[in-house]
This record gives sequence, C-alpha cells and structure tokens, in this order.
Amino acid sequence: MKVEKKVISFYLIEKYFNNNSLKNMKAKILFFVSLFFILNLSFTVEHCEAQWQQCDGIYGGYILSLAISGNNIFAGSDYNGLFLSTNNGKSWTQTALKDKKVYSLAISGNNIFAGCEYNQGVYLSTNNGNSWTQTGLNVHDVYSLAISGNNIVAGCSNNQGVYLSTNNGQNWTQTGLNNKSVNSVAISGNNIFAGTENNGVYYSTNNGQSWTQTSLNVHDVYSLAISGTNIFAGCSNNQGVYLSTNNGQTWTQTGLNNQSVRSLVISGNNIFAGTYANGVYLSTNGGTSWTQTGLNNNSVYSFAISENNPEISGQVIFAGTYGNGVYLSTNNGTSWTQTALNDKIVLSLSI
Repeated sequence: MKVEKKVISFYLIEKYFNNNSLKNMKAKILFFVSLFFILNLSFTVEHCEAQWQQCDGIYGGYILSLAISGNNIFAGSDYNGLFLSTNNGKSWTQTALKDKKVYSLAISGNNIFAGCEYNQGVYLSTNNGNSWTQTGLNVHDVYSLAISGNNIVAGCSNNQGVYLSTNNGQNWTQTGLNNKSVNSVAISGNNIFAGTENNGVYYSTNNGQSWTQTSLNVHDVYSLAISGTNIFAGCSNNQGVYLSTNNGQTWTQTGLNNQSVRSLVISGNNIFAGTYANGVYLSTNGGTSWTQTGLNNNSVYSFAISENNPEISGQVIFAGTYGNGVYLSTNNGTSWTQTALNDKIVLSLSI
C-alpha cells in the first residue's frame, strides 16, 4: 500500500505541473498546500495502521486441537500455543505454552499432553497448563495422541510413524510402524490403530512391536473413532467414512461417501463427522445414513463431547473449525453457538 500511495502522489505532481491551470502563482500555492495535506494524511493513516492490533480473543480463527477435563476446555492454536476456558468457552486465557503450533491434545488425570509441530514433539503439564515441560519426544511433528492406561501413543508426520511411552512421556520408543506419516491414532483394548497418509489404516496387537496393514489401504485417513467392535475411519479426497466391524479386516464405505472427513466423534448411537468446507454430519444408525447439521458451512477439524457439563444440562458437543474458532451445540447439532474463541483453527479434540 505504501508504494502505491507514493506512485500516485508523484504521478499527481507530474500531472499538475504539466497542467496549464497551474501557471498562475495562486494555483501553484493552492496545489502545494493541498499536496502537503494529502501526503501528511497518507503518512498519518499508514502510521496509525501500523499501531493497530487485534488484542481481544485468539488471533486468526485457527484452533488445531481441543481437549476437555471436567470444567476445563483446552484449545491448541496455530502459533499461539494453548488456551484454557473454564466457563464453556465464554472467555479464554492463554496458558504458559505459548508460541507453539499445538496440533494434538490428550488428557489423563492431571496430565495434559500437547503434541506440537515444527519438530517440537510433546509437552506435558501437570498443573492445568500453568507450566510445561518438553518430554523425551522432542524432535518430531506430532499430529495425534492417544492414551490408554500407562501407554501414550503419538502419531508423527514426515514418515516417522508411531512412538510409544510407558512412563508418562519421560522416554519414548519408535514402534515397528516407523516409515509412514501418521495422521490419527486410536486405542481399543490391546489394539492400536493408526490412520496414515496414502496408506490407509494399520493396526498392532502387541504394543506397536509389529503392525499389519488393513484392507483399507489406499486412502488418507485423517480421523479414527471406535465404539465397541465398530471402527470408523474418516478419509480425505471425498472418500467419506468407512466402517469396520471386525477389527479392520474388512471395511465398508458408509452412506457419507462424498465428503472429505477431517474429524470423527461418537457418543452413544450418534456419530458426528466433521468435513472440509461442509460442516458437521450426524448419523444415528451406524453410518447407514447421514444428515447435515446446522453447522454446515465450515471446515470442522476437531470434536469434543462433555457428557456431564456442570453449567449446561445434558450433553454439550464442541466443534473446532478452520478459521472460525470453537462452536458448541446442546441439541445434538441441530443448532450451534460460536464461543468467544472465534478466530482460530481447531483440528483435534479429546475428552
């Protein structure tokens, strides 16, 4: 903008000096007074523009991850670290984990694990985000986290596969899946499932020592959700949601077969699917049919569900969007309310 203004100003000077109306002295004086005013005003406007900053809220609309523990909602943002709300998203406070791209979150008891991008690995907080310690996994981009008992599983990008910790993140071991980019991980009993980039879903039955590629083997799998014996996989490139009822041996494409699905969450008979650019879809019959909910024009990258919310009666569904922050619904997705965190990307959620 500054260059354009200067070009216009010098263009005006040349134009008006060549204009016959400026041959008399009064016109020239009037011209220079006007020119001085315009240039001074341009400088003032530019100077003021440089001083203005957005200071209320979380900048940009980009929340990458969400996690819920009791009254606390944690939101991992793009380059601004982790934020905390204790009042259902009415207000947010930045935690001590700042200036990080927090791509994934997982909570176990008092422990909050944050998976970060740009080779920052996993951070741990034991005091509600007041302070953070970088764990032994400190050199990779961690796109997904899952916890079962003492086991913490981390899915990494850049063909780094899956890492496992059995001592609260102090030490990590790269598992047998060590040459794939992993977008999502999920644990069910003794089984660990990993959704990969371009290679579908893998599973391990021995804590990651060895892995088997399932028959869903050619898609980008961005999300996984498990309910009993049912495993749902959300795929990109308009492949929708796939379902396996036999531990991943075989898969069937569900009725949602023409959307790019970035996130999944299950609550009872309800399956919510967050899509790219088309909001949230809901299935109440195991994926046979789907209905688009009231949140229908956003890219939804993450979910979290609070089953026993202390402030709002009944179930609360939180949805993290790409560019418009966090929404919540108290009526199974029929309608949605934008929270105060309304300018961040949210890619993942957990409870």
